[in-house]
Amino acid sequence: MSEEYEYRHEVEDLQQKSATAARLFDVRRIIGGLFVIYAIIVLIAGFTASDAEVRKASGININLWTGWCMLAVGLLFLLWMRLRPLSAPGAKPKPDPSRPGAGPGAGEPGAGEPGAGEPGGREPGAGEG
Repeated sequence: MSEEYEYRHEVEDLQQKSATAARLFDVRRIIGGLFVIYAIIVLIAGFTASDAEVRKASGININLWTGWCMLAVGLLFLLWMRLRPLSAPGAKPKPDPSRPGAGPGAGEPGAGEPGAGEPGGREPGAGEG
């Protein structure tokens, strides 16, 4: 019995480490972080642009526009990562209670209805009346 307990404990530890590694190397974090860093660099270039550089781009400070857009994209990636975190590999996704039919036993015939032999249940083939 103690060997089985140790085995389960070791498996649970490995699952936690795997989930932590998956969250740490989430691609959304890397892409969002790079977009934010590059956006800050481009925004600084846009704020320090000379009049000659702005005239060269037909009067548009393209660095400012590009920097703001890159910042928005990077923050959206980071927000997406925060709102929808990764689950451990092989873990079952948690059912969303706001969606109909997503509760426990969803998809099973007669799920949520009292069956035969349960209080309030009826025998199969028993009609009303």
